[in-house]
Amino acid sequence: MVRVPNFKLLAKGNDITAKIKSNLISLSYEDKEGHESDEISIVVNGIYAKPMFGDNLELWLGYGSDLFHCGKFSVQTATRDYKANTTEVRATAVNFASPQKLAKRRSWENTSLFAIASKIAAENKLNVKTSGTDQPIASVLQNDISDLDFLYGLCFEYGYIMKVANNTIVITSKDGKGDESQTSNTAKTSNATERSEGVSTRNVVKLEKNESLPRFSIELSECESLSITEANRNSYTAVIVQWHDSKDGKDKQAKIGSGEQTYKLNIPEPKSDNEAFKKGEAKLNELQRGGINGSLTATGREIRAGGKLKITGAAGLENVEFSVKSVLHNLNATSYMIDVEFEG
Repeated sequence: MVRVPNFKLLAKGNDITAKIKSNLISLSYEDKEGHESDEISIVVNGIYAKPMFGDNLELWLGYGSDLFHCGKFSVQTATRDYKANTTEVRATAVNFASPQKLAKRRSWENTSLFAIASKIAAENKLNVKTSGTDQPIASVLQNDISDLDFLYGLCFEYGYIMKVANNTIVITSKDGKGDESQTSNTAKTSNATERSEGVSTRNVVKLEKNESLPRFSIELSECESLSITEANRNSYTAVIVQWHDSKDGKDKQAKIGSGEQTYKLNIPEPKSDNEAFKKGEAKLNELQRGGINGSLTATGREIRAGGKLKITGAAGLENVEFSVKSVLHNLNATSYMIDVEFEG
């Protein structure tokens, strides 16, 4: 049975699918992990009047009546090519004309990551969806930076994934490389020199799998192309976080992970041990990701950036789970394809 590519498009709540479909040249949807905004592009035959800046679009993609929701988008530009007699409309998941992009300076005290996200969402008329363990934050300065850029920076620093989709700030913890979770008690090192300098250590392994991330699977036979590159890079198994304690007048450190291949991370004095450990854990996850990068092309389907991907039927990949970095959907009257970028 031949599946017919299909889409549904609403403009300010009105269904304009039929009008667009009759003139459609191409429709693309780029879904990205991280702070970059998701984007759609629609190219049609004919010269159309420029939509009012900020008009809302809502898109679904799929086959026949089996469609998945891509999200809500805000129109940014309309480009008319008078020689080619075409119009292209581009829209993003974030309205860049909104107060969300205004730089602010303020201090956040005795709060948490999720509480900051909730307040920023309320101020910008957005919803918020969080999962995983919240991160306490004793004090942090939002220093002449927009709300969304500030929040993304916090999430990156503490090892969380954040994006804005469907008028919602979505935050979840990144996936760890292992599933071991153990914490040892703080202890002085046995080295006499370190003791004299007041250096303390703590070994922490806390790299749990994030089971709340969406998971997808694709067969090798379903891929038109599949390539994976493994970089020759240092394989760090631990991070040593170092800082100076102004109260004690001593240098301190904490070790996150295990093994001898360590990366040293100098940080400003943290407000708590937990803050130091979270920064070290986030850095370790960052170092352990990206050693393997891949891409594939396949017939269109729902695969989400920020989710996990398994590729079956390929030798050596049976037990490997990749993190999806971006997905580019391309649809026209006769075909629907996706290009997926992922890392391991």
